[in-house]
Amino acid sequence: MLPLGAAVAIAAVCGGWLLSSPELPVFSKVRARWHPSDEQLLDRNGEPIHEIRIDRHGRRLAWTPLRDISPALQNEVIASEDHRFATHRGVDVVAVAGALAKSVIGKHPRGASTITMQLVAMLDPELQRNAHHRGIVQKLAQMRAALALQRRWSKDEILESYLNMVTWRGELQGIGAASRVMFGKAPHGINRAEAIVLASLLRAPNANRTAVERRALRVRRDNADAPSQRDVAAAIEAAFAHHPSRFARLALAPHLAQRLIPEGGAQARCTLDRDLQRVATDVLRHQVAEVRDRNVDDGAVLVADNSTGEVWAYVGGAGEFSTAPYVDAVHALRQPGSALKPFLYALAIERRLLTPASILDDSPLELPEQRGLYRPLDYDRRFRGLVSMRTALASSLNVPAVRTADMVGVDQFVEHLRALGFDGIVEAGDYYGGAIALGSADVTLWQIVNAYRTLANRGEWSPLRIQVGSDDVASRRIYGDETAYLISDILSDRASRSATFGLENSLATPFWSAVKTGTSKDMRDNWCVGYTRRFTVGVWVGNSSGA
Repeated sequence: MLPLGAAVAIAAVCGGWLLSSPELPVFSKVRARWHPSDEQLLDRNGEPIHEIRIDRHGRRLAWTPLRDISPALQNEVIASEDHRFATHRGVDVVAVAGALAKSVIGKHPRGASTITMQLVAMLDPELQRNAHHRGIVQKLAQMRAALALQRRWSKDEILESYLNMVTWRGELQGIGAASRVMFGKAPHGINRAEAIVLASLLRAPNANRTAVERRALRVRRDNADAPSQRDVAAAIEAAFAHHPSRFARLALAPHLAQRLIPEGGAQARCTLDRDLQRVATDVLRHQVAEVRDRNVDDGAVLVADNSTGEVWAYVGGAGEFSTAPYVDAVHALRQPGSALKPFLYALAIERRLLTPASILDDSPLELPEQRGLYRPLDYDRRFRGLVSMRTALASSLNVPAVRTADMVGVDQFVEHLRALGFDGIVEAGDYYGGAIALGSADVTLWQIVNAYRTLANRGEWSPLRIQVGSDDVASRRIYGDETAYLISDILSDRASRSATFGLENSLATPFWSAVKTGTSKDMRDNWCVGYTRRFTVGVWVGNSSGA
């Protein structure tokens, strides 16, 4: 028999070891290092707009504060897992004593692990129960860590961490994922019946439905004010039903998400509006579907707020219709065709070379260039003789535009386009020749939308903004108020564009808007850009392959 002094010494050593403080993380660091399994892009209102799965080992959503978790769920979990949670100091001495007593008399003991003990096992993999590390030593180590954690953390911090880190079922880690996938709601909306089902899953997350039903009914019977058995059965049905939509990730801005979500980061915030993004995406796909028989398989849409430069919609492709779904068509360089003409005429007005009433000649033209004679033709291969500048721009006549480029100087027009933000135009003017007036240079939808936005802003240029909180950049004046007004007036003039488009066409809107189209060489790219007093909208339709 062990001498009394030796027993006392061993007890003292064990007691001292249990009360010592192992190295444990602080609550703020545990919360900070929690990363959802999906990186999220949030819209201007903080609503998720796109999710990218980065961790295949578990399904986790953002950390949920305790105040946003249903009190009914908190109560049921405590009642089921650790009903003396509020009073013990990390280890439930009464439960441990009861478990030891059952072991002595040969009965199977009920687990005496508290919520705090379970949490420290999640925080330290060495304390987790496994086939190679099981028994009294491991249990004592858990107790030691739980006692230390209890001294450093509050009860609320312990319960909040437990509910966020515990595995509920399958790959669902944390109450955010569990409540969304099993019940289609946020954690604060969990009712008592659903809380009973969730609490029943904690001891055996992957138990079959029959086992969970038995456990849930037993938990229900232990409640004095329990929900009806029918409500619990309905909650079980919901938890075990297959809801693919609840697993589906939001995918409204795939191209932008790839640009903005930082590698290894959990969230990024952008200026998009989720509702408008959804509408723009649906409209583009519908339109592309309607014209696929004309050899069209892709498109892009960009919508920007005129005053702030914030982008409200950014659709980089036509989704399943696209032959190159990973290509971001908003930033792809393509020829804009006649969509550059407003800036040519704006430069001519700004330099006092033309007015909207000036007469231009729409007749056959030959210009000598490095590569030979350049003979521009109008879209319909007709010539209209003498026309006003207003008609030439509104009806998108090619020959008058080439004559105007020759008048202002091709080099000067190229420099002007660079000042508007077309930084992909890197060659000298003689490289493009007179064809620059008809959009022979490569531009992006991002650039051309902002250039039209400059006209909408009375000639004031500033960069587009896509990230919330991005630094303001000083604006610069490109045109005078009069020039911007005149070009806008021409682009909104239905009668002046009727020579080419007719009076009734898709460019005519029931409210004020200024609009211009563009078609590149061989009809590879089709553009339409326009603005109202509030927004500028740009659309490109074509093929990512260049066909």
